[in-house]
Amino acid sequence: MASPLNPQVQKPSQIHIVIQILALGILLLLSFFIVKPFITLLIWGGVLAITFGPLHRLLTKQLKIRPGLSAGIIVLGLLMVIILPAILIMLSTVDEFKALISTFQSNDLHIPPPYDGISQFPIIGPYLYSVWEEASLNLSETFIKHQDEIKPVLIEFLGMVSHTASGIFTFTLSILVSGVFMAYSVEEGQYARKFFTKLAGKSGERMADDARTTVINVVKGILGVSIIQALFCGLGMFIAGIPFTGIWILVSLILSVFQIGLFPVSIGVIIYIWMNGSLGMAIFLTVWMVFAGLLDNFLKPMILGKGAPVPSMVVFMGAFGGFLYSGILGLFTGAIILTFAYTLTMSWLEEAS
Repeated sequence: MASPLNPQVQKPSQIHIVIQILALGILLLLSFFIVKPFITLLIWGGVLAITFGPLHRLLTKQLKIRPGLSAGIIVLGLLMVIILPAILIMLSTVDEFKALISTFQSNDLHIPPPYDGISQFPIIGPYLYSVWEEASLNLSETFIKHQDEIKPVLIEFLGMVSHTASGIFTFTLSILVSGVFMAYSVEEGQYARKFFTKLAGKSGERMADDARTTVINVVKGILGVSIIQALFCGLGMFIAGIPFTGIWILVSLILSVFQIGLFPVSIGVIIYIWMNGSLGMAIFLTVWMVFAGLLDNFLKPMILGKGAPVPSMVVFMGAFGGFLYSGILGLFTGAIILTFAYTLTMSWLEEAS
């Protein structure tokens, strides 16, 4: 029997440990359901806070202002540079679409006849030429004849516009959330390092740094380059007076993120301007679109993987695989997960050797 001065310390039984783990699991599950409606905002807010973290620290240090004020300046700048132009483009596109519907309903919408060279396109050339010629002669009858093929496309288009509008709203809220994250970045950084150190031991601090570096590289190298390319493409179309420029900017952005490139949009725009514009404007837009399509060839190698903790191929595979698996957020989560896996694997191999 143990004396009162030297009591025996009873170890918790296996049943007690199981109950503790089960209670912790239930608590984490309930917490996930509570936070689930805000996950998108929190992830995007964290991505933006990490990306603009260096600028936030620079403003705080150089201007000698409080972190909250520095975060507010960055948030205001992001709203003015990103959200305001996006709203203006969206409203302009909606107005153009309304005008198109009104013109179509009044039978004042006319399509020019197709260019003879279109019929020489491989595979789709003859069919495209036939439908285009038919539409140029009588658009209403062509629409009625092909309504089974056209209606799904219009429904998808309207859905894309709706998602774009909700995406702009969500991104606006995410910018505000990122301001809160930046204002408390010191405390959050300390928490992240403690969490990863507790999770992965000695390599945990390195994993936290890898996560931050990877997010910055993915934002700059994939999303950043795609935005620059799409906006540059849109600027040329706006100067040339191409209708529905906002829609083509959105399509160009999606194609750039998917690494398909601007070729599909460029071909359509170039054909349109050569058939409907002046010779000088057609030459200008052709050169402009070719240059826009080549932008990523020298921007991406300069940005993506610069200072990366893992090979660029790992970041690429994670980003695009994640995008295909879970959408735009997968660009970041996929790259981070593969980076963690690569870091842990290399640490294990180094210890094994």
